[in-house]
Amino acid sequence: MKRDDTNKLDDIIEADLPDIEKLAQAFGWITGRNVEQAENEIELARAMGDQELVIREQIKMEMMKHARSIFQDCYRRVTRRRAWDE
Repeated sequence: MKRDDTNKLDDIIEADLPDIEKLAQAFGWITGRNVEQAENEIELARAMGDQELVIREQIKMEMMKHARSIFQDCYRRVTRRRAWDE
């Protein structure tokens, strides 16, 4: 993780919020960044004509999206609210 990423995560953890909100924000931020990075890798792989890499990155991205949806569902069941907007 980059230094700025660590700072952002520290800011979330140190915020004056209930722990469940910190967890939702941290998970949402980290996994959201992972999805963005996978999208960038897919775009690059397509430009390079590397179909194998495109498929690998698509799998990673879809797994991360699935993990986000599982967390979102659990969070909603516990708090009756959405963890983040998608």
